[in-house]
Amino acid sequence: GVADSARRIAAETPYLNPEKAYVLGLLHDYGKKYDERATGKFHARTGYEELSAMGYDDAARICLTHSFPDSDFEDSEYASYYPEWLSWARQELKKVVCDDYDRLIQLCDLFFEGMSKVGFAARFAGIEQRYHLLPSQTARLKSAAARNKTFFDNLCGIDIYELLNISGL
Repeated sequence: GVADSARRIAAETPYLNPEKAYVLGLLHDYGKKYDERATGKFHARTGYEELSAMGYDDAARICLTHSFPDSDFEDSEYASYYPEWLSWARQELKKVVCDDYDRLIQLCDLFFEGMSKVGFAARFAGIEQRYHLLPSQTARLKSAAARNKTFFDNLCGIDIYELLNISGL
């Protein structure tokens, strides 16, 4: 779903490559091939490191940036993540420059709760329940989501919810 949504949005932009957007959408959760809690392997790190080792730098970066829309996060805002995961992410985020593909995958990732395409309200309810987010983290995620949605609404000249046939905020 993330990949298809990214392709559809990219096709409406003047410069993003729909096929590249699709592939990045497919690979954004590459690291979830391992159970994070059972293995202690952070999916963002696993995807980043394994795809980097294969030479897929853009896809590797997406594995990291889709989990952290803002690089200046507080550890307390990611209460369900292990401190060593956050320390690693903070260091790596200093080395990357986000582009519109990063923002696109961050946006499209928020349109799915499990396998269901949903609006932001339903997605944030699921995230809050699953990860027990602090209000500051929820506010930060909502702000990033709104910023990315507005950016792509304007870039595409259409409301992304309408483009993707999503009802409800």
